[in-house]
Amino acid sequence: MKPIKFGTDGWRGVIADDFTFERVGVVIQAIGEYLYEEDMASKGVAIGYDNRFAAEEFAFLAATILTRQGIRVRLSATNCPTPVISYVTRYDNMGGGIMVTASHNPAPYNGIKFKPWYGGSAPPEATARFEARANELLGNFDVDAVRAQGPDESLLTREDFVPAFIKHVLTFVDVDLIRAAAPRILIDPLYGSSIGVLDRALREVGCEVHMMHSERNQGFGGLHPEPIALNLGPFMEAIKGMDVDGGVASDGDGDRLAGCTEDGVYLSPHHVFSLLLMHLAEDRGQTGGVVKTVSTTTMIDQLAERYQLPVFETPIGFKYIGQLMMEQDIMIGGEESGGVGFRGHIPERDATLIALYLVEMMAMRKTNFSGLLAQLQALVGDHAYDRIDVKLTRPATAYDFAILRTNLATKVAGKTIQLISEKDGLKLLFTDNTWLLLRASGTEPLLRVYAEAHTPAEVTALLESGLQLAATVGIEKAK
Repeated sequence: MKPIKFGTDGWRGVIADDFTFERVGVVIQAIGEYLYEEDMASKGVAIGYDNRFAAEEFAFLAATILTRQGIRVRLSATNCPTPVISYVTRYDNMGGGIMVTASHNPAPYNGIKFKPWYGGSAPPEATARFEARANELLGNFDVDAVRAQGPDESLLTREDFVPAFIKHVLTFVDVDLIRAAAPRILIDPLYGSSIGVLDRALREVGCEVHMMHSERNQGFGGLHPEPIALNLGPFMEAIKGMDVDGGVASDGDGDRLAGCTEDGVYLSPHHVFSLLLMHLAEDRGQTGGVVKTVSTTTMIDQLAERYQLPVFETPIGFKYIGQLMMEQDIMIGGEESGGVGFRGHIPERDATLIALYLVEMMAMRKTNFSGLLAQLQALVGDHAYDRIDVKLTRPATAYDFAILRTNLATKVAGKTIQLISEKDGLKLLFTDNTWLLLRASGTEPLLRVYAEAHTPAEVTALLESGLQLAATVGIEKAK
């Protein structure tokens, strides 16, 4: 059995393979011990879970173990998005929050996210301690005995966290303005835990809401619960026959969001992040820093320059964005995978507030999603983007990238390299404001290749060039 290992945002595994009651048990035991060591156990823990198979049972196990350690637990009465647990943790002064979720991973997976007292991602120092202690406990922890004993009911409450969360996010938008405009929105939660939260928030502000994939389906109906174009074919096709102003789709645990125009054009997370920056800066007159990861569009840089706002670039992982949001005056932070966070909310991404800001933007500008996209393109021009994940014969190493960096020519795919960044992998920025990024997965033998250019054909050429570059140093595709 492979060891327990935390990734960029929690620990994930395949249910009944490496995500089992015993392994969840040792992770939760380790988290409880950590809370005592950090003098946070007395503040208690909020626990939530998504729509996956047996998620509520794993959450109940977590509550059982923590209460038997003498820690007060507030357990969600129903499945909910991860941002709800982050909100409760931060604003109710909890010692930490635990979310049972595998986020956007497919149905066979589940996972554990831990949120420290501030409601953001756990720092590497904390997850390293969880890993070490959990792996030490493996084989020495009788999870069946703990389950048979059950929780200390005097330390356990079951609560509906959603009403307070929705009340909070509605304070960020002009509810009366949106109600007067009454936007018509199609929502595709991809069977995830945004159901009953994202749609409820939009109805609260007067939207006419239409839903699809809106019941609990533990197999996600065969869909992959990540809101990228590859997974949203039914959503983009359905909207064409509807009388709506646009659509939004969220991921499995409700912290990421993409969109679609009323005529079926995909609004990537890059477009959504850029529109939100436009809205906050132009419509709301806000100022402050803007944070993006290395794999995020240069549209953000163009807009930030236009609004005279500072831009910070981080490695991939919202934990880096969240850290900056706590340290500096950051107005907005976002990433390529669809997560965006906002000043004054939580140092985390949140699909519900993203959607609320988008409908407010439509209301203020008296247009639909197509109109918003046209306004964005008028400012920044045309941008195309894609990413491919390639299984390798062996994991790519830092040494591979160092050799690749040394051997680089001055041109790639006919484009002249202007700048090279090694912040996370190897990123080549070209003189025509396009770029190519190669980075290795931290947990499996995968090479991720990202590119942004002015046309889809240019993006395809860059991605192919990226694979060819990798092959020159022995980073080769598995057959």
